[in-house]
Amino acid sequence: MFRFLWWGESGQGLVVGTLVMVMILGFAAMTVDVGLLLHEKRELQNAADAAALAGVQELPFSPVDAELRAQEWADKNGIGADDLEPIEISTTHVANDTITVRVKRDVPFMFARVLDLSGDNTIRADATARIGSPSWGSNVMPWALLKSVQENAVYDTEVTIKYSAQEGSSGDYGALALLGGTGSQAYYDNILNGAETCVGCVESTEPGNMVGKTEAGLHDRLDSTSEACDEFGEVFTAVDDGWRFSSNECNPWKEAGADSNRVVLIPVIDDPDGGRDDVTIIRFALVFLANELEDDICPTGLGCDVEAIFVKVYDDIGMLIGPYDPGSDIRFARLVE
Repeated sequence: MFRFLWWGESGQGLVVGTLVMVMILGFAAMTVDVGLLLHEKRELQNAADAAALAGVQELPFSPVDAELRAQEWADKNGIGADDLEPIEISTTHVANDTITVRVKRDVPFMFARVLDLSGDNTIRADATARIGSPSWGSNVMPWALLKSVQENAVYDTEVTIKYSAQEGSSGDYGALALLGGTGSQAYYDNILNGAETCVGCVESTEPGNMVGKTEAGLHDRLDSTSEACDEFGEVFTAVDDGWRFSSNECNPWKEAGADSNRVVLIPVIDDPDGGRDDVTIIRFALVFLANELEDDICPTGLGCDVEAIFVKVYDDIGMLIGPYDPGSDIRFARLVE
């Protein structure tokens, strides 16, 4: 009798053990298949991101070319025509400034058939990119640039930004009291370290010539710049009708470029009224400071000559992206979804 019970329990244990083994194998199979699906999802997402970022470079000027370029990059990343859904060009802030790429792929289960899961599983990925101009900036110099001057800028040529008593208006010589800091010491600190402000922000002009602090701040800034980023050709690489940063080391908005001090932003404003006045920042201009350390930046007590090269840059400089501004010299794309 006891032997019969023992054999009965042994048979039950075999059945239970078999069921447990099937469950373990099933979970293992599901783990493998889920891992495969996640891998394919990452691959699809990377392909969608690359296609969207490639296509958006043609916006907002040529939606047709944007679609073609997105298709080309999708194909380079292994997305066939059947897996690429219709590309969408849409409007976020200005006409045709946004592109959305959607891709899909059928992935067959490999091992999950042990749980009676068969057939294909369709996975999808999408990416949306937008072209824009900066809405916020760091590394901003406390010098105001008139909109009329910025819109007529000559690129790749040294120009002189003058802060001169002869050219000032009612005691206003182009300086700004950024970060709310007034006085010559705050003005010097903002030249040396750069400040932060935004498009649409209202800033106060800083009356007075402040020749000494202009020269001291600019000299100390140039003296601390990296030797690897001390020449225009070291910092920028020409692309189309503009430039990109040649490396992260020379991009001051990248962690590696903390010592690239010749590239700065200058706030662009409408004509101020003169004296201490509130002005609204319209956009930013990007310039390369071209003075040499040995230059006599402020040759007289009345004027300082800050030499700079205006740069039209097509690169993500790490600032908040705002609406595309056709008058801006800074244009970059970013994934927004």
